[in-house]
Amino acid sequence: MEGYLVLLARYSPVFVEQELIPEIEKNCEQFGIYYPMAYNAFRKNKFAADSMYFHHSYAVADIPTGREYEAIAYSEGGKIQEDSIQKCPSKVLCFFTAFRTQPSDQAMRGHHELSLIQFVKGLPPMINELVEITERKPLDVLERKKIYLGAESELRKLVLRQKTAEAVAELLENIGIIHEEDYSALDEERTSEINKMIKKMAVEKYELEESDVTDVLHDGLFVLHLRNK
Repeated sequence: MEGYLVLLARYSPVFVEQELIPEIEKNCEQFGIYYPMAYNAFRKNKFAADSMYFHHSYAVADIPTGREYEAIAYSEGGKIQEDSIQKCPSKVLCFFTAFRTQPSDQAMRGHHELSLIQFVKGLPPMINELVEITERKPLDVLERKKIYLGAESELRKLVLRQKTAEAVAELLENIGIIHEEDYSALDEERTSEINKMIKKMAVEKYELEESDVTDVLHDGLFVLHLRNK
């Protein structure tokens, strides 16, 4: 169940039928089919019931087509709303490449791409919060409303990391660090001292695993960046 997926936008059914699917089929004809199994899955499921096409954020890992998720969560302003996490089984019917869009066997780590996802118990109302793609224009990837799919335990761990990042940002502000440059300018002894304080707080107060603490400082600095940009 590793590898949560972040949905940034949903494609309108009209745009899918009139623009997206014709583009996919044209690319397959013009450039050849990269992934035959994915292409067959697309042909079989392109109008599957209770499914929708999405633009997803950078994948945190390579995610194979067919991946199933057990839970869903709503995020706004960069924060997952903890009370929004709920059971909502779903399955990726097909992924698509971003360049020369066509069916792909996987979502590649670190790439913005497309996905066709089916929700076992019907389309959840919260996906209507996502921006809807109705025309060809650049997508505002800074859109604040997002949907997370993943294991419930994984989504709750993300909430803990977000809370920790907020606390780290406060700690840094209290000792006079407002920008990443302020932290970078400190000597090794001072940064080591700050890192120990952050690690202690993350593990003891927010109950993160030692292995999850690595990026907490970066997360806190990013929160500061958003506050002070």
